[in-house]
Amino acid sequence: MVRRLSHRLVQSVILLFLVSIAGFALLRLLPGDFAEVLLLSQMDGTLPDAAAVERFSAENGFDDPLPVQYLHWLGNVLTGDLGTSFVTGESVSGDILLRIRQSLILALLSIGLALVLAVPIGCFCAYHAGGLADRLLAAASVAGLSIPNFWYALLLALLFSLTLGWLPSSGHGTLAHAVLPTLVIATTMTGVIARFVRARLLDEFHHAYIRTAKAKGLSQTRILLHHALPNILPSLLTLTGLQFARAFDGMIIVETIFAWPGIGSLLVASLLNRDYPLIQVCFLVIACGYIIINLLVDYLVTLADPRIQEAI
Repeated sequence: MVRRLSHRLVQSVILLFLVSIAGFALLRLLPGDFAEVLLLSQMDGTLPDAAAVERFSAENGFDDPLPVQYLHWLGNVLTGDLGTSFVTGESVSGDILLRIRQSLILALLSIGLALVLAVPIGCFCAYHAGGLADRLLAAASVAGLSIPNFWYALLLALLFSLTLGWLPSSGHGTLAHAVLPTLVIATTMTGVIARFVRARLLDEFHHAYIRTAKAKGLSQTRILLHHALPNILPSLLTLTGLQFARAFDGMIIVETIFAWPGIGSLLVASLLNRDYPLIQVCFLVIACGYIIINLLVDYLVTLADPRIQEAI
């Protein structure tokens, strides 16, 4: 297992290297002179003259060939120098660590809430398949999947913040600030996981070992907890990992709406300000997040079901 996980780690490092090349090149290959665009964003829209652009290019190494620029940037990243923000003039490293922490808090709260809601709902629907409750919960799951995050976020803010005044509509610092963004992100994941659990349990209920357990007189609760759920755990872990990674997509919108200081809102702000060093770091951090989640899921799935070690 260690050898195969080490092999996946090497693959992940190579993938991250390729992603960093793509992110670096895309920004440099945008239409127009890269140095002029950067300088224009720093001068509040004032058109710089040719001499200023040349001087700025020379100071920041933009005159070098693209591969040389990338190697210089990569060397700085590997030594912990993530660059300097063009907007604040401060190092990117300090702010990015705080943003990662805030995004992780929101992501963990969201996936935790989604699992707490989705697994019982999926089990209930599987035991009452075809009934009224199953159809109602299935309709609610589809509704949760269909509602756009930005619209749902605005509705929750309107109801719980402006109308009822129960929760803050923006900011951070207390658990109450995390409630609304957590609900928005968790809603979509809950529908996906609940439908998956229901489908997998219905499939498991047709297996011979379930019929044998029933013939032995075991209760439904024991059959579910000791037989059916452990058998769907590896696939549930895989789906949870995918949903956890997908949560970062939703956080770009949700963090911006609720002014939550995470990676998503930082990426939006850096794009609006054309803060390219910050954009590159956000891009790299999000890619690292996806890769780390996939590695962690592979390891957990292997622990849950040693039979599939050869598959990874």
